Amino acid sequence: MTTIDEHREILKEFIDDINEKIRSNLVVERQKIVGFAASEASTNLFAIYLHSKNLVEPGHNINHKFFASMKIAENKFEIDFLNKQNILELLVKQEDYRNKLCYGKKKDSKIVDSAIKNLFELKDLIDKELEER
Repeated sequence: MTTIDEHREILKEFIDDINEKIRSNLVVERQKIVGFAASEASTNLFAIYLHSKNLVEPGHNINHKFFASMKIAENKFEIDFLNKQNILELLVKQEDYRNKLCYGKKKDSKIVDSAIKNLFELKDLIDKELEER
């Protein structure tokens, strides 16, 4: 069972890793790592949100596969929460970026940059929601 503090530490590690790739100008060369890190950071961020708002039981696990499509995400998270549609759309988009970046041929920088931008858009939205508690 992962605690909120553990989710926060995991999130920090993934974001630090992505920022390190950005500073080193290695996002395209390390795009599989960036795709994985952005996806895992997103799911941990969402877990922090759900646990902080007491919307799920302690120990409830969030898997990136829950965001393979909007339909799956909506079925997995029938609970109601602020900005649900936007948050789920960002998570589904992040899963799509994960699949594009982690599998198959190397992609151009636009897709890698979009994956990173999507993660930080989700982070900003959830951070804002958590500040308003």
